[in-house]
Amino acid sequence: ILPTFFSFFVLLSWLQRLVVRFSFKGACYCRINMRHRQIFRISFRMAQRFSSIHTEARNTDEVFVIENIQHMNFNDRIMQPQFMTLCLCKQGCADFVLNGVPHHMDEGDLLLLFADSILEKVQYSPDLVATVLVQESEFVQETLMSMLRLWPFLIHLMRQPILHLTEEAMERVRLNYELLSLRLRQPQHTFRREALVASLQAAYFDVCDLLRRQGIGVQPTSVRAFSIFEQFIRILSKEYVRHRDVSWYANELTITSKYLSDAVKVVSGRTASSWINVFVITEIKSMLRNTDLNIKEIAEELHFPNQSLLGKYFRKYAAMTPSEYRKV
Repeated sequence: ILPTFFSFFVLLSWLQRLVVRFSFKGACYCRINMRHRQIFRISFRMAQRFSSIHTEARNTDEVFVIENIQHMNFNDRIMQPQFMTLCLCKQGCADFVLNGVPHHMDEGDLLLLFADSILEKVQYSPDLVATVLVQESEFVQETLMSMLRLWPFLIHLMRQPILHLTEEAMERVRLNYELLSLRLRQPQHTFRREALVASLQAAYFDVCDLLRRQGIGVQPTSVRAFSIFEQFIRILSKEYVRHRDVSWYANELTITSKYLSDAVKVVSGRTASSWINVFVITEIKSMLRNTDLNIKEIAEELHFPNQSLLGKYFRKYAAMTPSEYRKV
């Protein structure tokens, strides 16, 4: 049975949350201690105070636009937005660290920020002009429910969240922003919410079309391969701490290791072993960055036989030792 986009949206959330060592619940805006570090969770409603459009429907809207992000005070904080964001840089530039990876955004760039990302070290030029489209997670889920062809591109954007636009592409994105802003300014429209969903779907189709035009895409995949990939990621998200062998996951799915790897690669462009390494390395990096556990304690947490093997594993895939990474 073809998985619904709802289940894939959950899958995306699992992948995104690898960047955080712990799972948090609580107030709409709170400080979270992570062994001497604090992450500021920012709710959709809190961010909404920066909305550029003010109507009587504002408090119930599930999407809004911020025309000038310079009004937002980042204050060197480590932030975890609880919503999905599309940010179009119209002028100037910005530097930031997203999920532990440094990024640079220039004029004409489009940034897609998934919910639960970790954003820090934000710096921008004095002339920065950027328009931000903020979407409540459940609204995005509903919007993308039937758009099954887009999920491979969304996986790509999780790994490479900045899309460099041509002048023509930037104009298309700008028009999408303007249409969404128009819909938001029509609180009396009988089908306002439906119109917003349709406009947002068109925006995502355009973004993924831009990726395709840049040569980023996948071959059509079979229903079976998609199902295997989803099941594999579901099991992997729970078991990667204990199991790092492709054969173990193949046995769980009652298929051969080769069949598993082939199916996963067809769907995602990565082998099964590559996904396992992504999960494990991301977890190690998160623990190195966000806790004061020593290397031996991290090895124990992740069920490595000893500190030395964890060091060799990390150095193989991260091109540096755990100690060197912690100092970066």
